[in-house]
Amino acid sequence: MLPILRQASWLALAQVITRAIGFFYTIFLARNLAIEEFGLYSVGLAYFSLISTISDFGFNRFLVREIAKDHLRFPTLVFNVTFLRLTVSSCLFGIFAVILYALDPDKFRVSVSLLMVLAVVPQAVALTLDGLFIALKRLQLSALSLVFLSIFTSVIGYFLVSSGFGTTGTAVALILGQLGYLLIIILVLLTQKINLLSEINFKIIREITLGSLPYGLLGILGMLYFRIDTILLSYLKGNFDTGIYSAAYKFLEAAIFIPTALSTALFPVVAKLYLIDKSRVESVYFKSLKIMLFIGILVALGYMFILPFFIKIFLPSYSSSVDVLRILTFSLPFIFIHAPGIQVLFSTDKFLKQVIVLSVITLSFNVILNLIFIPKFGVYAAAWVTVASEILSFIIFFQLIRIKVLK
Repeated sequence: MLPILRQASWLALAQVITRAIGFFYTIFLARNLAIEEFGLYSVGLAYFSLISTISDFGFNRFLVREIAKDHLRFPTLVFNVTFLRLTVSSCLFGIFAVILYALDPDKFRVSVSLLMVLAVVPQAVALTLDGLFIALKRLQLSALSLVFLSIFTSVIGYFLVSSGFGTTGTAVALILGQLGYLLIIILVLLTQKINLLSEINFKIIREITLGSLPYGLLGILGMLYFRIDTILLSYLKGNFDTGIYSAAYKFLEAAIFIPTALSTALFPVVAKLYLIDKSRVESVYFKSLKIMLFIGILVALGYMFILPFFIKIFLPSYSSSVDVLRILTFSLPFIFIHAPGIQVLFSTDKFLKQVIVLSVITLSFNVILNLIFIPKFGVYAAAWVTVASEILSFIIFFQLIRIKVLK
């Protein structure tokens, strides 16, 4: 458990720094953009996250798992995954542009969204190379790159928004930030003398595609699960309500770096344990679960009783988001304790079909309730549906782990 925590600490430290930078950047945007503009920015960011996940299609998770098993394969795998992701990202951008222009009557929202989605192309290469750091358990290099990404995006966004470019400035900042992220990773690889030159191998590409398919489906389902409420709010209630909800949700996202850091470090370790010592998986899982439960409760208490005062003082125009934040806070402990179990299930191919089926169920639950209640209750409905969905997700996935893994 100590090696996992040690590796996770690097990402946790980076996430603390990036979340702190992101927090102040979000505050800056909320104070300098109108609520409707902030809502528009949030919708564009939701589209970026969704297309980013689709373009990954589980390639990185497959890459990390396979390199963790056999380090000698990494040049061939990384080279072919990079080629595959670039191809998929470019095709997706073209398809998404046609669909959005055809279906969305708000052409300015379309333009901002497409600018943000364009950032997926450099990100595709950067995240693939970053996956190599994770697989080789050099998370300090991944952490360094993440910090630079946050700095690049926030500094550029600050200057562009301050210069009056509004939401368009935030989109350009996202693109330039991802380009800077890619440049830093390439420089780190050069200093580490890591050679990734290989050749396109269609047999390897087929292996990657088939091996990534379950992870890709799960990634898309997961991203829809986390972003669909923002998108539905935008179309059902407008940009103002979306801005209020997004302000509260941004604070929720700021805390998720903790389970994310642990999960990133946990995945390659558990994947290897399944091969060499399966009996230790249960021990690692329960230790991780207890740690996440303790931290999740502490964070939730802080969010419930301290953060609302901060919002009222520094973001008075978003005071109506305080009640939304307090509702969302109830989901935090469940988000934290859900993370270790997902990594245990992802670390082997055995349970992926069951995980996909259960993910479809939780996503359907989330979408149906949002469609029913958002038109009448707006942001409060979206918040309570998020809480209910997180509770349901933890319960059903824990039952799967109890029956299939801990038997």
